[in-house]
Amino acid sequence: MISLLKNLIAGRRLLLDFVSRDLRARYVGSSLGFFWSVIYPVMNLAVYVFVFNIVLKTTWGPDQSPLEVVLLMLVGIVAWSAFSESLSRAANILVDNANLIEKVVFPSAILPAFVVGSALVNMAIAIPVVGLVLVYAMLNPTTDPSVLASAAETGNLGVQVGLATLCVPALIVLQGLFTLGLAYFLAAFNLFWRDTMHVIGVALMVWMFLTPIFYPPYHVVQKGFGWTLDVNPMHWLMEMYRGAMVKNLWPEPIDLVRFGIAAAVVFFLGTTFFAAQRKKFADLL
Repeated sequence: MISLLKNLIAGRRLLLDFVSRDLRARYVGSSLGFFWSVIYPVMNLAVYVFVFNIVLKTTWGPDQSPLEVVLLMLVGIVAWSAFSESLSRAANILVDNANLIEKVVFPSAILPAFVVGSALVNMAIAIPVVGLVLVYAMLNPTTDPSVLASAAETGNLGVQVGLATLCVPALIVLQGLFTLGLAYFLAAFNLFWRDTMHVIGVALMVWMFLTPIFYPPYHVVQKGFGWTLDVNPMHWLMEMYRGAMVKNLWPEPIDLVRFGIAAAVVFFLGTTFFAAQRKKFADLL
């Protein structure tokens, strides 16, 4: 793992170049360019709001206004999209770039890293959209008497923006660490079992719906499946993002520590597996 990290540090300029080229390539010829990074989460939000809030009438609680619910969902969509995109692309990244690994002396550790880095940059581009909606929600608080009455009983202060948002960059770094560990493992494992890239698509869909992104966590607890939240690191991360960005709540130390430990363990295991198999890559490809 140490040698892999040294390769990343030594090749940091190449890594940045790969991230830059990837971001430019995905929008080449597009009239809207990077603005598509903003459009995608908004379009996804519109679909999920229609399905879960209008068709299925999923409730988030009488003390939360519709705009607050939209914000909670939007934060989850932005964070999950970066995570899902990273793993989906990383699973086949070595196969897609076999010519680099087979024909030249190339630091293969760069490949999963640039995919994760590109997704996180896209996420950072989309976050200001969340900020604009937050500002709008702050300037236009709900006037629904039933919501205000329920909020008074539960102590819900509605949408709040404050200094807690300063911890968002730290959460992004932890998300990157966690994602990168999984990306390294999947990229290497896919060379041994090529069905990995197909399985990960199904696994991500299941994982997404097991993570309360489009519905409140208490629904899961009420059905007796609260344990699934206790073992789901992405749920811990989503709640910290939402608390910091929508409620002005600093992450609970225990939540921050346990996700940090999970990210460190996953990163260690993923990079160790990748580094141990690296000499076999050319033969497996």
